[in-house]
Amino acid sequence: MYTSTIISDKELDLLKSMIGKAFDKYRCDPFISSPMVYGIIGIYIDGKPVKITSLLQNVRRFMETDEVAVLHIEETSEESIKTFMDNGEMIDTVINSKIKSIYVVNDFMSIKYEGKIYKFSSTVGIIFKQEDLNEISFEIGTWFSKMITIQKGYNLIEKFTPVDDFIDEWEEWAEYNPSCSREIIELK
Repeated sequence: MYTSTIISDKELDLLKSMIGKAFDKYRCDPFISSPMVYGIIGIYIDGKPVKITSLLQNVRRFMETDEVAVLHIEETSEESIKTFMDNGEMIDTVINSKIKSIYVVNDFMSIKYEGKIYKFSSTVGIIFKQEDLNEISFEIGTWFSKMITIQKGYNLIEKFTPVDDFIDEWEEWAEYNPSCSREIIELK
């Protein structure tokens, strides 16, 4: 069995259209104790709003249907970039840099159980590389959480949740044989 929550071709086309444009700023709830925000981030590309969301959807994940965090990116209106938090107030972080390239990070997981292989793949994050080579990433670190981790710096793929964490989740159950690989698609 195979299930996927990898972003669509339409979403990939939207990302490709951002190459060479100005990444003006991003808007999100303020960080509380870590660089994570709940469910939505607005990014502004050449003055146009785009939203990145992590929403839970009922998806067949291996042998069961679970609520799974699914990453989406879409053009939107200014009004739809609003907090998911009760009494939340979003803030802007200015970037003002041109986008040199974008990386889409997909994880491919499988479980072998009783002679059957169950596969699940998902987009876990997006990395924007700027002209000065600085990067900004947006990652869903946990499959069951609406939280999106935001990082800034260099070589951010190294800061993503390691694929070994997926294998470690299954340690207690010797009858399951997990594996995971990561694909990084460069858009430029």
